Amino acid sequence: MTLNKSSRKHQTLEEYIDKCNPLNIDLSQQQINDHDMSIVIYSAIRKKKCIQLKLGYNNITCEGIEILSDALNNNITLEMLNLFNNKISNQGVYYLTLILSLNNSNLKVFFLGENQITDTGLSTNKISSQGVIFLANILAHHNTTLQELHSWGNKLIDETYIDSLANMLVYNQTLNKLVLFDCNISNTSKKRLRDVVEPKKNFGLFL
Repeated sequence: MTLNKSSRKHQTLEEYIDKCNPLNIDLSQQQINDHDMSIVIYSAIRKKKCIQLKLGYNNITCEGIEILSDALNNNITLEMLNLFNNKISNQGVYYLTLILSLNNSNLKVFFLGENQITDTGLSTNKISSQGVIFLANILAHHNTTLQELHSWGNKLIDETYIDSLANMLVYNQTLNKLVLFDCNISNTSKKRLRDVVEPKKNFGLFL
């Protein structure tokens, strides 16, 4: 993209965000990439202080997620972040979980579905070993703010990670909703996860 085209795109994006309701800024399917994240952060997060930010179905990679994660540090307004169907990779998950581990943001609801988060970081949010285990460990022992985690449609979530997920559900005290349907989890493992959350009142587990 030439400099002029990039500048025009940024101006158009900024004008679009300015017209959005700060309670819910929906930038889904806007062809947003890593180079656009500075505009998203300035206009949506810092200027409008949005509460919900939807960035699904875009072209954001781990580079854009690193920029976004830095902006979430000490942010007290954003409560819901939707990154459904991007290309964020395990490295992107690492950046996000570092912020979750600090407990200095107000993020309560997190959508990661259909992001090909694989060990090599290819195409649409399929979480594999590094991404799932790291995220689960952070939520088990270091995060006290997140209330909902949506990670459906990740085919690489299978039996390998049930121990990590079960451990997360045992030790995390704030999460009250976990959505993992359309993953490769057996009925036996689903029963195990349901047994783990059974003592928790009003916990929403969707498998």
